[in-house]
Amino acid sequence: MKRWPVILFLIAVSSVAYAQSASVLPLQQCLDSAAVSSIGARKASLDVLAARAQQDEARWAFVPSVSLTSLAYDALNPMLKVTLGDVLGSSDAARTLATDISARAYENGIKPYYESLSHGYGFTATLMQPLYAGGRIISGNHLADIGVKAAALQEDLALKSVADSVESKYWRIVALQRKSETVDEAAALLDSLEKDLRSAVSAGLVSESDLTELRLKQGELRSAKYRLDGSLVLLKMDLLDFVGCSYDVLSLRELRLEDMPGELPSPETVLAGIKPVDSSYEAQLLDLQVEAKQTEKKMAVGEYLPQVAVGAAYGYGAMMLPHDGSLNGMVFATVRIPITDLGKASARARRYDYELEKARIDRDYLMSRLHLRDDMQRLELETLWLEIGSAKEGEAFAKDCLERERIRLSAGQSTASAVLRAGLALTTARETLLEKQSAYLSLAHALGYSSAQ
Repeated sequence: MKRWPVILFLIAVSSVAYAQSASVLPLQQCLDSAAVSSIGARKASLDVLAARAQQDEARWAFVPSVSLTSLAYDALNPMLKVTLGDVLGSSDAARTLATDISARAYENGIKPYYESLSHGYGFTATLMQPLYAGGRIISGNHLADIGVKAAALQEDLALKSVADSVESKYWRIVALQRKSETVDEAAALLDSLEKDLRSAVSAGLVSESDLTELRLKQGELRSAKYRLDGSLVLLKMDLLDFVGCSYDVLSLRELRLEDMPGELPSPETVLAGIKPVDSSYEAQLLDLQVEAKQTEKKMAVGEYLPQVAVGAAYGYGAMMLPHDGSLNGMVFATVRIPITDLGKASARARRYDYELEKARIDRDYLMSRLHLRDDMQRLELETLWLEIGSAKEGEAFAKDCLERERIRLSAGQSTASAVLRAGLALTTARETLLEKQSAYLSLAHALGYSSAQ
């Protein structure tokens, strides 16, 4: 992944503390940083690396295993002792002969018996190559390959989830920024209306209570503005923490996110880029789960099939010191055929058949849920698009009502309360439109549309 967007993002964030004017934070820079620095992205990347390491580990099963073995011993008593009785037997003649030989041996300082293996040492190098292990080597490598594919899909899902969260957090902040601007516009309207009311009070056209009511509304707007600014700082902190960037709390009030796009993509544009559910990341993961169960069954059954291996060993030994040691080697082959475990193997195979069938049932059920989710999101997207149209009409109507009330107030045909109500209706209409637009953008991105492009 390219690092330059992330570096530029970090520079932009760090420079906020020194900027005299508001710094702008684009959405794409947040997405680029989150794809590299967020906890979810980093963990998913490590899972991919771990799966690849496991794949490399499985490949080593094809390589002959080489081992070095050394042995040294020193026994309290010789482990081998051969007497004349062991050689000649236990007959009367043998005992007589053994007695005579023993007597002569002692007379000449010779032991009438042989003993060995009291101490010694040896070194051996062994090479073992499995030829057939019931298919477990191939199945193990295939299972490792499935793990790499699954980890890659999980990483894509994690990055998609991170991007969805970034967009959701981002557009929520943008909506609050617009709401703050709406409050500023309402405050400016009240300030302008206050001047008109003062003149009207002086002329005796309106009562002092109208001016008092207006000042109460100004106080409410100031409180709302304070709460909005505090909420914006907290949400910006949450966003920057999520994308993995440091910040200066005091400078967050000057940090501004990009405004909403001027024109939202239509439902047709969003839905045209959606790939079928059957080829989605979730569907591919479900297929891999079934395939993994099938491979696990092959590995389990392979434990009860014949095992064939060949090998060679070579080493040096001096196991009967003080005799001289010697070099020696050998080649060998092993064949292992389990007999008594065949019944156990049959039962284990049936157990894996049941688990495989369960995995297939889960896949079919979850696929149906994915189709249902897709249909519901499409319907919700189209519904939000219609609601945005209605909200725009409501905003235009509220704006016209406010303008009419201001004209009527100037002509002495309306009251300050009516103008305030019209202003409140316009603020509410704008907030409703912003909420619908934010929800539409978040859902569009969840369906695969990138508003940053």
